[in-house]
Amino acid sequence: MNTTKKWLIIVAIIFNFLEIAWDIYAIVDWFKLAPAIRSSVFYLIFAFITIACSIIVIVLLTMAIWGNGKMFRQRYGYYMTALVISIIINLLSVSSILLIITMFISDWVWIKPDKEKTTQVGDNIEVISETKQEKIARLKKLKEEGKISDEEYNEELMKLL
Repeated sequence: MNTTKKWLIIVAIIFNFLEIAWDIYAIVDWFKLAPAIRSSVFYLIFAFITIACSIIVIVLLTMAIWGNGKMFRQRYGYYMTALVISIIINLLSVSSILLIITMFISDWVWIKPDKEKTTQVGDNIEVISETKQEKIARLKKLKEEGKISDEEYNEELMKLL
């Protein structure tokens, strides 16, 4: 899994925790107000629903990136479900925006080839070449098996050195 994508998901999880804290504060604040100036009970119920959905999003995202993201492709459904729930609850929250951004980041890890061990043959084909130690070991083995003579072994060894 791409480390940028993984860290953005982790930051989205942290912001979901902050959203839960904010909703708990809103619920406590609602109860502290006098009944005459309280807002509708709907806002209280929506705060509880938002807390429950935020917990679900946290669990799904954690399951998606569990094990350093090695199983992310197999658990992609968890990630997408968390994304959809987060967008439905609050499209403009920081965690939703971060999850939307992660949608457009590839989860493939690109490994740069070792220039010493590879040579470019065509457009997309690379041939892995041996290191000097590997070549010397291969030559020694061929000599011991009797496939090359002492002179050929010494000649090839001098070419390498």
